[in-house]
Amino acid sequence: MTILFYVIAAALANILGGLVIFLKINWSRRGLNGLMALSAGILFTIAVMDLIPEALEIHESSAIYIVIGFGLIFLFQQFLAPHFHFGEETHTHSHSQRTTLSALVGMLVHTFFDGVSIVASFKLDERIRFVVLIAVLLNKIPDGLTISSIVFASLKSKKKAIGASFLLGVSTIAGAIASLFLTQFFTVDSSILAIALSITSGIFLYIVTVDLLPIVNAMGDRPIILFFFVGILLYFALHLILNQLSFHVHYPEHILFIQF
Repeated sequence: MTILFYVIAAALANILGGLVIFLKINWSRRGLNGLMALSAGILFTIAVMDLIPEALEIHESSAIYIVIGFGLIFLFQQFLAPHFHFGEETHTHSHSQRTTLSALVGMLVHTFFDGVSIVASFKLDERIRFVVLIAVLLNKIPDGLTISSIVFASLKSKKKAIGASFLLGVSTIAGAIASLFLTQFFTVDSSILAIALSITSGIFLYIVTVDLLPIVNAMGDRPIILFFFVGILLYFALHLILNQLSFHVHYPEHILFIQF
């Protein structure tokens, strides 16, 4: 029952992050561009500071799967995304829709393994469950903020933006259920997790460098461009909060901190 509470709390954190679009009733084009720059900063920092180091620590040959993830999302955009239509058929809209679908696919893979990591923590010492949960929660709030910002900037629909963050929550629950099911029959090799983290990293890097940052650069609006760095600072601020929370949790023995 406790594990179910943890998984649901993590899923709700995705939706909580997605609610950022309700901070304003009417968003200007400039405000939406700022959200995209912010999202680029968050995704870039999560990939470089969290996902890639974790994957390489688990398996030193994980780098090849980062390249594979980058290539897969490129192929996805070229052969699959163009067949999805949301309305008007302009070049800008087509680019936005590919960005949205790429971001959603990448985030769904990432949040699926958030659910896996929560279940995995229950297979470890009980003392580390709390810090694992805090780590997941603090990463999932910016996840929800990122996907809702990208979807809202592309589709101009708050309903669809919140729906996207809701899908991330569903993906988290699906990952937990899959992990619970699989652990009943065999132990999942850690290399599988390393591959998933690496592929997600490649997807995130593609979205940032090919989709989001070119849009931000094309604006020529320096104050908006600075929101990229605000996204980076937000990442470090959340991790500072995490470190403070984990510091105040006292156990009699050394605590192993696992970050996903």
